[in-house]
Amino acid sequence: MTRLTGLFLRGSKYYMRVVLPLDHPLRAIRQSGKIVLSLNTSEYRSALVEGLNKRAQILTGDYLALNSILTPSKRIERPTEPHQSLRDLHIQWVESHSASKDSDQACLRAVKLFEKHIGYFPLSQISRKMGDEFRVWLLKQSTSSKTARDRLVWIKGLLNYASIELELIPRNPWRGIEIKARTESPRQPWNEEWLTRLLNHSIWNGGYLPKKRKAGGPAGYWLPLIALYTGARCSELCQLNTKDITQSNGIWIISISDSELEQNLKSQSSKRKVPIHRELIRLGILEYLQTIQEGSVWPELPKRTGKSGGYFSQYFSEFRTEIGAPKNMDFHSFRHLARTNLLNGGVSETIIDTLLGHSISGSIGAKVYTHTTNQILNEAINKLPIYTQKINQKI
Repeated sequence: MTRLTGLFLRGSKYYMRVVLPLDHPLRAIRQSGKIVLSLNTSEYRSALVEGLNKRAQILTGDYLALNSILTPSKRIERPTEPHQSLRDLHIQWVESHSASKDSDQACLRAVKLFEKHIGYFPLSQISRKMGDEFRVWLLKQSTSSKTARDRLVWIKGLLNYASIELELIPRNPWRGIEIKARTESPRQPWNEEWLTRLLNHSIWNGGYLPKKRKAGGPAGYWLPLIALYTGARCSELCQLNTKDITQSNGIWIISISDSELEQNLKSQSSKRKVPIHRELIRLGILEYLQTIQEGSVWPELPKRTGKSGGYFSQYFSEFRTEIGAPKNMDFHSFRHLARTNLLNGGVSETIIDTLLGHSISGSIGAKVYTHTTNQILNEAINKLPIYTQKINQKI
């Protein structure tokens, strides 16, 4: 028969005795170092299940569970000192780093998961073992390995903040604890078959702008085309300002930057200038720009705080599903296609990295001393093949 340490029968009822670890927060109010609880059952199997559950709740320091099993006079309070818990630390981090709403919510979600599985602990008691337990638990959940990694990274980031910036703890106990994300469904570039289906849609074949608000009117027409002929990210294109499109020595240039207040870039290498492909000029992008006032290039496109391309990305995902395109062929796949086509066109890796906003690969000389002119970039971008010959209607 299965036995559980600490389970005993008193009269007709089963009880559970738990010896507290030396660093357990309840040691402050339990001088004996033990907790004895009634399991309110006289049936052994029920007592075994309930005893295991209570024992786990106590040993993991589950704050809410602890207070639910203690009498009112014995209940414990959260520490009132600032930044003593992950929850408090999260609030301080959001305020000091002006974190976006999305980052705030993602970080808080990770903290709640930690508290749910590991329990509530002051920062000084968060151990390396807890980090490993949290990692194991995350990998067992029905989410992607990338999601599991991101949630682990959020907690590690808070611990780094506590250690390096606030000096609340001597070091990050989770340093080196990692989750390697697998690519469950790798993106694939748009192929000619699916590009043909896409561009035969009435948006481009009939001039009917999408009616969904998240599409942003003309943005629903132009953004996929610009991505096709620049390889730019969705967020980079959605945050374009009229000031970002200029002409230099006869070459029209799109400047991808974070010079405006609401503009953000993935990294410093993302800041770049991309010549406008001749096919976009033929399709009428310059004429379109003359129809809008100074400001956002997409005045009808709703902007999501902290994530410029959030709404349009949602729209395009739904649109792609409507036309039956594969799940791993999305807006970002235009970027993959552009890189593939530039390589096939004989463009060097350095020029491709410059156009797509990647860190320059290769030697130190290539990274530091290369100065690429607009003329060279213009010649390179126009090596992208044309897929829109049949589109003649301008909006």
